[in-house]
Order: sequence, then structure tokens, then C-alpha cells
Amino acid sequence: MPLKMHPDETMTPRKRVEAVLNLKEPDRVPFVPALRCTPGLLTGMTIEEYFFNIPKSFEAVKTVWERFGGFDMYSGCSPLLGYYLPFPGSHSMFYFDWQLPKGNISEQMHEKELMKRDEYNLLIKKGFAPFKRRPELQADFEKYIRQYGSLSVGRWLKEMDVLSLAEAIIEPPIDIISFLRRFDNFLIDVVKMPDTVLQACESTEAEILRTLDLQIPPRKHTRTTMVLFGFSRIATNLIGAKRFELFWPHIKRIADYIIKKGYIVQFHLDNDYTDALEYFTELPKGKTMFHLDLTDIFKAKDVLGDSACVMGNIPPRVTAFGTPHEVEKYCKKQITGCMEGGGYMLCSACVLPDETPAANLKAMKDSVMNYGFYRS
Repeated sequence: MPLKMHPDETMTPRKRVEAVLNLKEPDRVPFVPALRCTPGLLTGMTIEEYFFNIPKSFEAVKTVWERFGGFDMYSGCSPLLGYYLPFPGSHSMFYFDWQLPKGNISEQMHEKELMKRDEYNLLIKKGFAPFKRRPELQADFEKYIRQYGSLSVGRWLKEMDVLSLAEAIIEPPIDIISFLRRFDNFLIDVVKMPDTVLQACESTEAEILRTLDLQIPPRKHTRTTMVLFGFSRIATNLIGAKRFELFWPHIKRIADYIIKKGYIVQFHLDNDYTDALEYFTELPKGKTMFHLDLTDIFKAKDVLGDSACVMGNIPPRVTAFGTPHEVEKYCKKQITGCMEGGGYMLCSACVLPDETPAANLKAMKDSVMNYGFYRS
């Protein structure tokens, strides 16, 4: 049965999050820690072991869940499968060079030019297939997906009455292209040949959208389902608001497709999109949520608060390296500044750093218990 985290609660985690997604005030602000490998480190595993021992990683998540009295959303166990997905994405080892964890040294991408400037025409004509470099990983993908499938995640989530933070991941072609080209080359392309870059994005959209049905087979939905739609390379602190506008129709079409499928779009926005927030108001009310990294969450709540849920923007320097008092102070300021009217959840920027101390994770959760209850 669901864990009751505080005697004053009147909702389960699922109902609390669904109220927030519908822009209503719940009983209290939900806490979504966006855990990555922290459960492994808190239960004596190395990052490498947490990655590759999938069943044990799920047990570590459940142990941490019980130790801290529960959370409001499930953010997964081992991240390994994301690196073995056989379709285009910046984390896929089918396309990009990744060094997976060794001991407690985290994974690292070796970014290099994998697509030459004169290969845009190849991309436009044939899609991402010519740039798939390691098809031999298919056997590993199938092995790992069987291991994930053997876990009782669905049953456990139903028992806890908790939603998953994301049931599918999709990445816009513009981000994938930026990694194929290498970021410095990509920036030059955006300035010197924007029409070609945009044509490449448009010609590969359908290929990317097809990956959604591979992850979530069409069915009658009886629960709220979120799709993580993440990008980082067209942030306004990198290319400016004017050039973001060039790619906005491309982003909006993908978001509209996800919404039409009946899913919630979880915009996972790495870097800073503060100067582009107004564009996202074009999307329908209650169909999107925003997980923010460097974007000003107070500005986001002001601009998007009538149409979408926001969360994130608690930086690693606070969660991983601050004291518990500093964590609570930072969280309190954000909670009191964003909770009014609902549509807000407390969450780390991007993912919670793996090395986050247990005391700091507790301080984040304590913050919603101390400052996040709504007036009845």
C-alpha cells in the first residue's frame, strides 16, 4: 500500500502528482528527487555495479524509498538501457562513443565529429541510418531489456500508487545532429547554413517519432503517462532567442505529436531557456510539464504557470555540496515562491547528483513537509 509520508496528507503520491499536472493545488507540494545512481551509493554499491546489476539496482531503489519514507514519483533504477537503445539519441552507443562507468567513475561521452558538413544531404535523404556505427550491440540491448522486463516495477508502482517520471524518451533531431557534428561545428552550421540544418531536422522528424511507438506500444491508456522530451543544444544561453525561434516549429510539431498520442510531454530542458519560455505557451493547457536545469524557475512559473507544471532548478552545488541547512534554505525559497495555485513540484536540476549525501536528500524532502502544505 502507498506510504503515508506525513500525518496531514490526504492524497496518495499518484493523486498528488495528477492534481499538480492538472494545475490544481494538492494537499502538499510533491517531491521528485530525480534519482540516478544515488540509491546505489547509499546502499553500498559502486556506480558501475548499479549500472550493470539491474535487479540489484531496483532493490537499491526500493531500499532507499523505504529508508526515506517514500517519494512522489519513480525515476527508474539502473540507467544502463538508455545507452543500449537502438534508435537515434545522444546517449545511444549505437551512434555515439560512450565510456560506461568504471568503479565510481561516471560514464562519459567522447564527443567528436561523426558527420561531416558535406554529409547533410546524406542525412536528409537517408535519415540517421548511415550514422549507426555499432549494430552489433543489438544482442546486448535484447539481453538487458529482458532483465528490465523481469523486474516487478509495474506491480510495485501500483502498490505504492506512484507514477513513473518517464515511460519513454524522445530527442529532437536538432540535438542529435549537434552531437553528430560536434558542438563547435554545429554552432557554425547554425550561423552559416541554417536552412540546411532545418531541412535535416524536418526530414528526420518522422524517423524519430516512430521510436515513440517502439517504446510505448499503442494501447488504451488507463493511467497518466509521461514522455521525456529532452534537449540541450538549442538553449538560449547557447544560440540565443532569435535562433531558438528558427527551431521552435520543429520542437512544437514533436510535442504536438506526443500530446495527440494521449501522453504528457515532460520537457527535460538542459541549460537555460529563460528567454524562450513564451514559445511554450502555444502548447495546450495541462498537457506539458517542465523539468528545468538552469532556466529561472520563478520566471517559468510566472510565464507558464497557467498552462503547465514546472519543477527543477535546484543546482548540484546545493544538492551535492551544500550543507543540509543550505539545502533546506534553497528549497524553502523555491517552494514558497512557486507553490501558489499548484502546478509545481520540488525537484533537482536535471538529475540528482550521484554523490548527494543522505542528509541533503532528507533535507529536500523535509522542506516539502515543513513548507509545502497547502491551506485547506
